[in-house]
Amino acid sequence: MISINRKAVIGVGKWLGIACIGGLGFGAWGLSKSDCAVPVKAERKFVLDVDIDTFRQILVRTNATAAIIEHGGMKLVDEATDAVDIDLSNDSRPLRNFLRGKSKANVSATKHLTVRMNDPQLKASELLLSQDCHIQPEKIHIVTTSDQPAGELSLYNTILDAVKAGQKTELTLSLEMTVVVRVPRVFLSQAEARVQQAADKAMEEQEAAIRSLVAKADSSVVGLTHLIH
Repeated sequence: MISINRKAVIGVGKWLGIACIGGLGFGAWGLSKSDCAVPVKAERKFVLDVDIDTFRQILVRTNATAAIIEHGGMKLVDEATDAVDIDLSNDSRPLRNFLRGKSKANVSATKHLTVRMNDPQLKASELLLSQDCHIQPEKIHIVTTSDQPAGELSLYNTILDAVKAGQKTELTLSLEMTVVVRVPRVFLSQAEARVQQAADKAMEEQEAAIRSLVAKADSSVVGLTHLIH
């Protein structure tokens, strides 16, 4: 994720030694590497061409967790549901409405996830996450949070919000993460830019994964719904 060109470091060091008062002393301070925590945030909004009833069914009937988690060298390897709470008080015909994709139930669930990471810059092989899902008739809220630091990744939080938008569904994806980088101070801004690019790319890949999930599952979900009268 973060790389610094050695020739560029040497070149800047020579320039600092010539141009700055204090010469070698200032240059050595600027080029000495130190651990710096780089916090970044990213957000992405888009609209799916399915109504929220269909999108909710897709989340329930398919393994949507992988689509939410897998991006930027991350792969879901294990998930365990810790608790599920289903409130049927607002649904007079829960089973029929569920099969028709018109459920009025409020569903809350907590999961624990294990993710394999394939990014040598992060110096970690696994990331442990907790996920809280809240699914309501007209909105969906899913929060995924890292349980502990993993190598250079000290914080990782994502949020998926989906709301009804007429016959479509509007999604907002957000990511907050902190990566510890070891670079010379004069290159800290470059490192921050690289981490931000990685976060933006992760959101782009997550949108693509969700769109692909919906495209593959939409026809089967709609077909089942039409069979129920």
